[in-house]
Amino acid sequence: MKARSKTNGPGWTASQGRASRAPSIPLFLQETTIVVTVIGELRIENAETSDFPAIAALLRNTGLPPDDIEHHLEGFLVVRSPEAAIEPDILLGSVGLEIYGKFALLRSLAVHPDFQGKGLGKRLVSGITRTARERGITRLYLLTDTAEDFFKRLGFSPISRDEVPEEVKQSIEFTILCTESPSMMKEI
Repeated sequence: MKARSKTNGPGWTASQGRASRAPSIPLFLQETTIVVTVIGELRIENAETSDFPAIAALLRNTGLPPDDIEHHLEGFLVVRSPEAAIEPDILLGSVGLEIYGKFALLRSLAVHPDFQGKGLGKRLVSGITRTARERGITRLYLLTDTAEDFFKRLGFSPISRDEVPEEVKQSIEFTILCTESPSMMKEI
């Protein structure tokens, strides 16, 4: 594996009570971008197939449905615990993409309750947006019942469900899990 060192946007740590930059290092392997962003001792990186049980547990723990994520794990980012070598089943955060041509559904943004309010959600959305851009996605869609203000601060706008492309509406999120949730969109 050949690593190319390049900073992909700001990474912040809260060391010593002040923000400082942390590196984002894309690693290229068989034309697949692997995102690794270090925040203090926390790492945002691509999910692996073996992360499925831990992602599902985190989603359940934060009140989100884990349904159908196993089919989209290649579009997920996770935040690992600093003790990941000791406790690999513990994830502090996750976010995923379901890709539909030039569009994607942002889903399963979850941060462990003990780490909420510390900027991890914002960093996960930034990372998944960068991943979407790199994959040629032009618009991100999402459904939310509880985080509309959070996503508005990150540049998402409320739209009617009628404005969502038909291919995105075929997702399990739209058809079964969140049939009444308001939708939002962001051009990237």
